[in-house]
Amino acid sequence: MSKTEKLIAKFLKNPGSLHYSEVDKILIHYGFTRVPAKGSHVKYKHQHLQHDLVIPVHDGDCNKFYKEMARKLIRSLLKK
Repeated sequence: MSKTEKLIAKFLKNPGSLHYSEVDKILIHYGFTRVPAKGSHVKYKHQHLQHDLVIPVHDGDCNKFYKEMARKLIRSLLKK
């Protein structure tokens, strides 16, 4: 099992345990693109989703709510 696969398995089980930089790697792995934004928010787009994912990042991390939202979006992509 590669490092990325282990990270994804950990993310799908408990997204709150990961740091934002790890969540960012997972989102990029699943085809999300980071869109430049001003301020502390980071925006991600995906070609198969209608809405953007916006994550406020403060002190290098984000709230558990946004990590769980990212997990929900990834799971919906895996079902397609």
